Amino acid sequence: MPPLFDAHSHLPKVGAPEPAVNGREHRRVVCGTCEADWPAVLAHAASHAEVLPMLGLHPWFVRDAAQGWEARLEALLRSHPAGVGECGLDFARKEADRAGQESALRVQLRLAHALRRPVAIHVVKAWGTLLEVLREEAVPPAGALVHAFSGSPETARALQAMGVFLSFSGALLKPEQAGVRQALRSASPSRLLLETDGSVELERVMEAAATIRGISVTDLELLAWENGGQCFKELMA
Repeated sequence: MPPLFDAHSHLPKVGAPEPAVNGREHRRVVCGTCEADWPAVLAHAASHAEVLPMLGLHPWFVRDAAQGWEARLEALLRSHPAGVGECGLDFARKEADRAGQESALRVQLRLAHALRRPVAIHVVKAWGTLLEVLREEAVPPAGALVHAFSGSPETARALQAMGVFLSFSGALLKPEQAGVRQALRSASPSRLLLETDGSVELERVMEAAATIRGISVTDLELLAWENGGQCFKELMA
C-alpha cells in the first residue's frame, strides 16, 4: 500500500495511542504552538523516526509569550533540524492582538527564510492580512503550507500562485463544510496536502478527499506523499 503523509498534527495527549496507520510507511509533521511544548516536540521527534518536527508560536499564544521568545526559538532552530510553525493569524476572537500576531508571523517567516526551513501557517478570518504579509515578506523557499485550509477558492488560487501548499483536514468529513470541500475540488494537484490536525485518522481524511476530488484513494495517497516530500524536503534530507 502507498505510504501516508500527515502534513499537520500535534503532540499526542499523555496516554493516548499512537496515530493509526495500519503498519504502513508514513511521515507525520508535528507542530509546536508555544515555547512550553518546543522541547517536547523535539523529544518526540528524536524517539519517532517518522516525525518531522516544527517549532513555532501560534497566534493564540502571542499575547502571553515571554520576552525573548524570538531569540530562544531561533537558537533551537539553529541547533535542531526543525521547521517553523505553527504560526499565523487568527482574528476570530474579539480580543485578538492583531498587531502582535502579525509581528510574530513576520518574525517567524523571516526565520524560515534565513534558516531555509519550511513553515506551517494557521489562518482564521485573516485571509487578506495573510496575503498582504506574504506579498511583503515573500514565501519561504524551503516550503510553506496553510494548514486546515478554510478559505475561498479565490484565496486558494492566490496562495497557490505564490507557491504555498494547501493542507486539508478532517473538516472535509463535516457536512456543513461545503466551502472547504469546494476549495479542495479546485485546489491544484501540485499544491495539495492532507492532515489529521491530531484529531482524526489520516486514512479517513484521505478517503473523504479522494471521493470529493473524484480520484482513487491510492492516487491521492501517492500525490500527498510526493507533495509532502516537496514541502518538507529540508527536513527529510
